[in-house]
Amino acid sequence: MGHICVKVTFYNAVDYVRYLEGKLKLGEVRKAEVRALVDTGATFPALPKEIIAKLALPSLGEHLAETAEGTGKVELVANAIIEIEGRIAQSPVIVRPKGIAPLIGIVALEQMGYKVDPTTGKLVKGLPLML
Repeated sequence: MGHICVKVTFYNAVDYVRYLEGKLKLGEVRKAEVRALVDTGATFPALPKEIIAKLALPSLGEHLAETAEGTGKVELVANAIIEIEGRIAQSPVIVRPKGIAPLIGIVALEQMGYKVDPTTGKLVKGLPLML
């Protein structure tokens, strides 16, 4: 199976809640539209520093984690709202170095009810687990 990439919109979660409350227009919500690699081995989504800055997501500090490179510290930032094909999830985001491809981890995929079909290498819609 090859790499699976999807079009994803990340929103600043505080702005998005203000939009839902009618305090902001959707166009005023800070967002980033990216092409992200689906990584079923990753727990949380990860974005490069420049996209974190664009979204103005505040840092939650460094946390010990297991990554593809081994055990080490990663920086976690506040929740983002994540949208793929009209389905949304919310999740904290891991900071990646500048210029590195965004990742979508299993937490957001499961919240939206997506599964990866290994025979086609595509996302398959099921029922969302968390509404």
